[in-house]
Amino acid sequence: MKKQDKYKTPQGTVALMVIFILLIIIMWGSAYLTLLARGAT
Repeated sequence: MKKQDKYKTPQGTVALMVIFILLIIIMWGSAYLTLLARGAT
């Protein structure tokens, strides 16, 4: 048995991490654009 077959990352975990990271990026971007719209430097 190969080492790669034994320790395969679950696909659901990878998808959940990608969704979570995208959500954080979107929320930070929204906060940043709000600050720019209000005239913060």
